[in-house]
Amino acid sequence: MLDQQLVRAPEFPQGARWINSAPLAMRELRSKVVLLDFWDYTCVNCVRTLPYVVEWDRKYRERGLVTIGVHAPEFTFAREARQVERAMAEFGVTYPVVLDNDYAIWQAYSNQGWPSRFLVDSDGYIRNQHLGEGEYLATELAIQGALRQADPDYRPVPLTIPLREEDRPGAMCYRPSPELYCGYARGEIGNAEGFAEEAVAIYIDRNERETGKFYLQGAWRARGEYLELAGTRGHIALHYRGKDVNLVVSPTGDPVELMLGLQGGQLIGAAAAEQPSIIVYQDGRPLPDTNAGADVQYANGEAVVTPTRPRMARLVSNPDFEEHDLRLEVHGRGAALYAFTFTTCLARSQ
Repeated sequence: MLDQQLVRAPEFPQGARWINSAPLAMRELRSKVVLLDFWDYTCVNCVRTLPYVVEWDRKYRERGLVTIGVHAPEFTFAREARQVERAMAEFGVTYPVVLDNDYAIWQAYSNQGWPSRFLVDSDGYIRNQHLGEGEYLATELAIQGALRQADPDYRPVPLTIPLREEDRPGAMCYRPSPELYCGYARGEIGNAEGFAEEAVAIYIDRNERETGKFYLQGAWRARGEYLELAGTRGHIALHYRGKDVNLVVSPTGDPVELMLGLQGGQLIGAAAAEQPSIIVYQDGRPLPDTNAGADVQYANGEAVVTPTRPRMARLVSNPDFEEHDLRLEVHGRGAALYAFTFTTCLARSQ
């Protein structure tokens, strides 16, 4: 989407933490074309967009494009630089990333959500903006146009082909279940007991299911951002519509425990010995491997996810857009559940 009125790109605040780069300033990047990508490493839409941003950086870096990731954390744990660094290595992000922990850059650009891309021309003006997934071809055409404006001798390169079948023209997209938060600040609990804020409560799942809510069994502590299993066994259940199901999860919600128990992004010592596990059931049966997400492993016929660090775990990948009951059996004290997300688009051939 092209802006009708030119707006000068705001400067980055002083004192922000940068990864892969010394602090940058927009005034020092004049003559360059700058692509800003606002993201969060646990945001499924950001994770799905990143391969395109990484590819554009690879293709156009030597042609005058400067790609900068602006990491604006949705959850408290994502403010930690080492968590972001671990995610960057996992996703192949080698361009500069600035930690926007106080949302100063977000507010300066009047950003509205994740992911969001801003293209700044060589004169320092915002020329293109897009919120959400998609429009990859339009963004790349805008990048090429800005590079051509900056350098009359610029020679375009072939456009990036869609990196996923569901990104091709004609893909079928349906309305999935909305993102479902687990903490009391934004969560929708279906149990009649409701949330016991900052306290432990015993829940009974009466097998009532309403889309857009979750149901608990066992002893759980409700925090603003997450639910934490307070006993040694419990479950969370929900009804959903979608192709894929993801869960933002951590081995513990306690920031002190995370600081003491994590080394290089993995649990160590006693924390590792006590780490919880999650067993995935769909429609009352163990999740079949044909529907398993990339982070599911199988042990004794059970679909298991082991949270070893705060991240987005890919639980379910159905072959089609489907409707199911999902139940997660949590074993071991401490598992912190933040949010469920659901994806929707399918290649036409499906």
